[in-house]
Amino acid sequence: MPSVLLRCRDRSARRPALALALLTGLATAVVAVAPGATAAGTPDPLESAVRNVLPPGQSGSIDAAKLATVVAGDPQGRVAVEGRNAPPNFADQLEMYDGLNRLDPASVSAGDVGRLYKRAGFTPDTVVRSATPKPGVRIRWDAYGVPYVDGRSAEDVAFGAGYAGTMDRMFLQDVLRHAGAARAAEFLGPTAGNTAMDRHQLQIAAYTPAEAEAQLDGVVQRYGEEGRALLARADAYLAGINAAQHALCPANLPTGLHCPAEYAALQKAPKDWTRADLVYVASLVGGIFGKGGGGEADNARWLQQLQGRFGAARGLAYYRDLRAKNDPEAPTTASVRTPYGGGDPNPAQPGVALPDLAGPTADGTGSDVGGGAPPLAHAPPTLGLDMPHESFLPLTTRGASNAALIAGSRSADGHPTVVFGPQTGYYAPQLLSEEVLNGPGIHARGVSFAGTSLVVELGRGLDYAWSATSASSDIVDTVAERLCEPDGSAPTVHSTHYLADGRCVAMTSWVHEETALPNAGATNPPQQLRMQVLRTGHGIVQSRVTVHGIPVALVLQRSTYGHEVDSVIGFARVNDPAQVHDPASFNRAMSGIDYTFNWFFANDKDIAYFGSGRLPQRAAGTDLDFPRWGDSRYDWTGWVPTSGHVQQANPPSGYLVSWNNKQAPGFSAADNVWGYNSVYRSRALADRVAALAATGHATVPRLVGAVADAATVDSRARYTLPALLAVLGDGGSDPQTRKAVALLRRWLADGAHRVDRARSGHYTDQAAIALFDEWWQPQHEAVPDSSPGALPKDVLRPVLGSLVDQLPKALDDHPREGKGSSWNEIAWYGYVDAELRRALGHGPAGTRTASLCGDRAGCADTVLASLTAAVQRALAAQKVTDVDALTYDKHLDDIRHTTAGLVGVRPIDWQNRPTFQQVVHFTTAR
Repeated sequence: MPSVLLRCRDRSARRPALALALLTGLATAVVAVAPGATAAGTPDPLESAVRNVLPPGQSGSIDAAKLATVVAGDPQGRVAVEGRNAPPNFADQLEMYDGLNRLDPASVSAGDVGRLYKRAGFTPDTVVRSATPKPGVRIRWDAYGVPYVDGRSAEDVAFGAGYAGTMDRMFLQDVLRHAGAARAAEFLGPTAGNTAMDRHQLQIAAYTPAEAEAQLDGVVQRYGEEGRALLARADAYLAGINAAQHALCPANLPTGLHCPAEYAALQKAPKDWTRADLVYVASLVGGIFGKGGGGEADNARWLQQLQGRFGAARGLAYYRDLRAKNDPEAPTTASVRTPYGGGDPNPAQPGVALPDLAGPTADGTGSDVGGGAPPLAHAPPTLGLDMPHESFLPLTTRGASNAALIAGSRSADGHPTVVFGPQTGYYAPQLLSEEVLNGPGIHARGVSFAGTSLVVELGRGLDYAWSATSASSDIVDTVAERLCEPDGSAPTVHSTHYLADGRCVAMTSWVHEETALPNAGATNPPQQLRMQVLRTGHGIVQSRVTVHGIPVALVLQRSTYGHEVDSVIGFARVNDPAQVHDPASFNRAMSGIDYTFNWFFANDKDIAYFGSGRLPQRAAGTDLDFPRWGDSRYDWTGWVPTSGHVQQANPPSGYLVSWNNKQAPGFSAADNVWGYNSVYRSRALADRVAALAATGHATVPRLVGAVADAATVDSRARYTLPALLAVLGDGGSDPQTRKAVALLRRWLADGAHRVDRARSGHYTDQAAIALFDEWWQPQHEAVPDSSPGALPKDVLRPVLGSLVDQLPKALDDHPREGKGSSWNEIAWYGYVDAELRRALGHGPAGTRTASLCGDRAGCADTVLASLTAAVQRALAAQKVTDVDALTYDKHLDDIRHTTAGLVGVRPIDWQNRPTFQQVVHFTTAR
């Protein structure tokens, strides 16, 4: 992947005295300058270049006194409402965040930006409180509760980060470390969700405490002196966490005046943190948010089902087309072709191992080995304090991170204009916590996951800013290990030995044990949980099946397994202003991050993009899409070098856009990612950013408005309705169906938004929205397979028949889930668009011409029948006789913050937006 770094400069010669003081460790120089001003008293453009917002608020610690205040104002739901019963800084950014969604995007002003995003400088506007937890460390908190940590040494800064982070997120950090250690049920109680979360964590990142602690020593082996410096900072960070815990909960008892109230509710006492705990949190975050791949077994099953119906050649052709591994219509962030992942899927490769569709099976890691754990469940992995108000903490990739960067050449004043941010879900308190870190080798402000805040993971440096979106690049493979018995007898799927190049070796095996006791929020009987862990040299065993009748273990090999904490190196680099000053140095810094993310950079002259990840180079004879044999000749052969990663700076288009879409032409979608096709939600953002860039006069308010406008688009409808309406024509002879078509046309003309900016209580096009939702995926009743039901399946059913019900991909990603992020990576959106365009005679170039929907007339009949059935269902469900009378309860779409403790916040109107969002506009450099 060739580098396209158009301008690389070292501007170190222009550093002012303030920057030099920072770089040499004189942290006190920062506080000698008035907030937001230079020593001469003039406004400091570097201080004011970034604004941000992080709902609901910075504080997340609730002691008994604060809890009583919340309960007094809301005794049933324990909801903290700003201005009424919220503790300080618990919900003060929620109204700011919700406020943007109330504005006309075309009319956003500089005043609106200043009101709805707080200034993100390095000196507090107001110091509300301060602390000196040890000599050499000073912490000041501003009016928003953001801690500013100054340290005489890098270790002092790390200590202060641990101390301040624990003051804000002590209980949440504790939840995350227990979840990372697969001990959520032990800590939070014996609920089905907590047990499922523990089982899931064992399947992706099972470590004994000794193995977890050894990871930090591995960083030293990999990075030498850089790793040793990190280890010293990590130990100081842990010391800071423990000092804060002792301050809040003296003697580690839950009875302290300021000890988080959740401990008393759970009847638990906090324990000191160890190196292993830091790794457990990193493994939880990295194993969920920073990976892609691992879907090879599902792919193999779907391929064989297609081939069983249509024959080997035709079945493979359908598989390749629906898979969209490198769909030329898929929107990409970079324009530079960057090959990775090989060509079309080819199951005939000698290293491919396709599991049998039918045959004996046995469980792998996570299976119950007796003692009270429920059997393997299909419930989504969740964890949390299941208090009477049903609080819980689901940890899944939300995927609403986005980035919009416009180059200086297309901005009104010649400097880049940027709005970007990550999406980690909506929680109270937030999983992310904000901090300002300042000392030798570190000068950064931004957010980090609770429990990993020894570095800033997303934010700004002295004269640059960075952010990320999930890339889902393929760093996980499924390996089929041939099972064996050490005595030479015939193996079965229950065998626990495997062949390693002809030698029969034992799997690494242990039993993970937990005692889960009931509490006020988890009243199930006590359970002694005992779950099996099985691991081979390639990774963790997921299940045991057969391939051509041969018993095998299916193992997930993840390139970051055993290396989750290594990525702190990359974050430490980007926090150091001496190491980052342009796109080239930014790429070097982010190449130290093994997780798979899209990283974006902006300063006063450049915008840039770099794709991180420990990307495996795969052996000849294997295929990205399917499981491979465990023989060493099919093992990974190395790692893609930095120069081979997706990267681009100052693109010819004048802008960069990412909304978890495909990275670059030729960069293959991971085996579990099927949605990189013609319909992707990034188009809603790119359409607006491209139009703004084309004017050559982009400004911060106009870009904020463009991103806010894209945030309320129903991308599924916006980019499938044109083809649907072209096929439908006027809607046939049924009067209500004809009216339905007219409603859908009007909604499309309005931009297909789901928004109530005036807070009238309903969406403007609510009848069309209610109808389209029912049409896409019936909500009111089960529909027999032989009847018109879900639109996407109806479109593909004429050819695929019942196989449409076997395609292993979700049908929709809807706001009604209550998690904010929507319309992400759903292959069906593009399927509907492409198949209808084929039926109309102008389908995607270079692919098959025959539509799975049939010819134009037949497809039109199918789509019309599907819509008519949806109209009838909607009318019957709402007990009305006219589609114009259909209503939609917009509160079904509300963002409902997950309560990660005892106190929550109010729901807010839906918007498709990052959790933490930065507005960046540098006009000068150091």
